[in-house]
Amino acid sequence: MENHFFEELLAIMGVSLVATVVLQRLKMPNIVAYIIAGALIGPHVLSWVKQPEEFAFLAEFGVVFLLFSLGLEFSLPKLIALRRVVFVLGGIQVLFCGVVFGAAVYAWGASLYTSVVIAGALALSSTAIVTKELSSLRQVHSRQGQLSIGVLLFQDLAAVLLLILVPVLAGNETESLGITLGWALLKGLSLMVALLSVGKWILPHLYHEVARARSEEVFVLSTLVIVMLAAWVTHSFDLSMALGGFIIGMMLGESHFRHQINADIRAFKDILLGLFFVTVGMNVQIELLAEYWPRIILFTGGLILIKTFIVAAIVRIFGDNFPIALQTGLNLAQAGEFGLALLALAVMHRIVPAEQASFIIIVAIFSMAVSPFLLRHSGLITDRVTARFPPSSVTKNRIENFVHLPESDHVIIGGYGRVGKTIARMMQAHNIEYVVIENNREVVVAAHKRDANVMFGDCTKMDMLYRCHIDSAKLAVLTFHSLDVARDTVEHIRASGVDVPIIVRIREQGDFAELISVGANLVVPEMLEGSLIIGRYALNYFELEQEEIDQTVDLERETQLSRL
Repeated sequence: MENHFFEELLAIMGVSLVATVVLQRLKMPNIVAYIIAGALIGPHVLSWVKQPEEFAFLAEFGVVFLLFSLGLEFSLPKLIALRRVVFVLGGIQVLFCGVVFGAAVYAWGASLYTSVVIAGALALSSTAIVTKELSSLRQVHSRQGQLSIGVLLFQDLAAVLLLILVPVLAGNETESLGITLGWALLKGLSLMVALLSVGKWILPHLYHEVARARSEEVFVLSTLVIVMLAAWVTHSFDLSMALGGFIIGMMLGESHFRHQINADIRAFKDILLGLFFVTVGMNVQIELLAEYWPRIILFTGGLILIKTFIVAAIVRIFGDNFPIALQTGLNLAQAGEFGLALLALAVMHRIVPAEQASFIIIVAIFSMAVSPFLLRHSGLITDRVTARFPPSSVTKNRIENFVHLPESDHVIIGGYGRVGKTIARMMQAHNIEYVVIENNREVVVAAHKRDANVMFGDCTKMDMLYRCHIDSAKLAVLTFHSLDVARDTVEHIRASGVDVPIIVRIREQGDFAELISVGANLVVPEMLEGSLIIGRYALNYFELEQEEIDQTVDLERETQLSRL
């Protein structure tokens, strides 16, 4: 038995390693690699692992540590800052998607509990894929990025509740759903109060004592014991082990040990979570793919289109423009890792039949595999759709009524961050007309309260720049995070025949000479100027002549810019 278990574990680790290395080169998520590895070595293909349930309990700790990490990152101030997006937009998205998918699955012939679980799984999107792609695309702080992250925050909260719900539903097949949920809620609240009390008044003192030992081994072991103990407590009350991990993580997330804890348990979390998704893949009946592949492709396309439409419609109703709404919908169009975890737990607890779960999991995997492409080309897709269905003049007039649009000799400022605010104040001080284009609606609303002339829109779009009369402006000052976006925008402006002087502030380092070559008049690298300011202040401490300091700073600026 021991050799049998060891051989199967070695097969899981080895095939997972190969699959992740290969799929990473194809820029596919690791989750997909783990599931493919599990499907290959599982009982339906190679049969290297004949009884996946032997690894089920161990693999479930992957979900426990996933929610523990989520709790560590669960920032109450961030939640409050995005409360409207998180609770209103996120809540409506999960509700609408859940109702649509639940009704479809119920009509498919599934039971009520099965429909609830599958609908919940499909309503969730992939936090890992979306946040990773938004970060690599430098879109985290864009309007569509903030909307996507806000909805994902609510989905994470909803996932916690759904994961808690699964074992409750499994143990109460004879009782009504209302009684089941009420009893689970009562137990969950009681345990939450108890664990929050422990986390607030006991754990900080415990970690202070552990820190005094100055032993990394003791620190890691303490964290593992605490997480597993919390999981055992909730499991003893017939609730999800993940609930204990999430609550303890949330309490430790308020301590200054948070970053160290997160770094220490990351390896355990990634390995156990990988094992969990391998077990998900083992339960996938791969023969369904060969038998029902046209239906699977159809369902995958339907899932992406329905989620895109629902999210985009809700965002549009909330007042954002069509491009932002569509890009947000494309960002959140896939299924997610929490949905796969939910389906796997439901199969373990015999709520969802294995064949139905396999079909849904294959559809979810296909949607996740397509997701990076949709995220990377969401702007292009939106432009194509917008070109086919241009905004109406009514929408255009409604946007323009918010601000004063100077017709000539004014300054166009792209972005109302630190740089944009400073430039706007300087223009106001000299009675120079200006208009700011900002793609964060909350920033625009706040700016209007300060009587700033800020317009909601995207400064990378030529129709928005024309709306602000860029062809008769005196100057355009555009701020960007990404060098690629800056280059494309300047190139489009010049290709349109507009010869207005353009100053570009760029955060990302790179080939700034290319920006000059495509038409920018001046490029200001934010990191370079920040370092020069620090250097100037540092030289002031050594009683040097001001002229000498200025020459040194100017020389360093010229040297750095020539290298860039």
